[in-house]
Amino acid sequence: GLMQGIFVLLVAVSDEYLNESTCETQFEWVASDMCIVLGIISTIGSLVSLYSMTILSLIRACGIRSMQRPSNFFAWKQKIGMASIVLGIYVLAGSVAFSPMFPYLESFFVK
Repeated sequence: GLMQGIFVLLVAVSDEYLNESTCETQFEWVASDMCIVLGIISTIGSLVSLYSMTILSLIRACGIRSMQRPSNFFAWKQKIGMASIVLGIYVLAGSVAFSPMFPYLESFFVK
């Protein structure tokens, strides 16, 4: 949510900054640092949302099985586990989003 909001705000600012014809500024825009940053923000925001929903679904499916235990039985371990999952989601999303920044991976799928 927040990453996508920042993305939309920066797109609006960039549009105002480059308010000329899209055709005339297309190559300038694609090669700009702002376009790269917006691509990273958009990718991270989308992947965090996707991974979070996947993990949430798995947690709910596993939670049905453990409903008979007392609620504070694994409280501390659950908090550490959830923090680890959230950190893992952001690390995975960030590594996917930043991978095109490495020259070796820049044109990985282009031959």
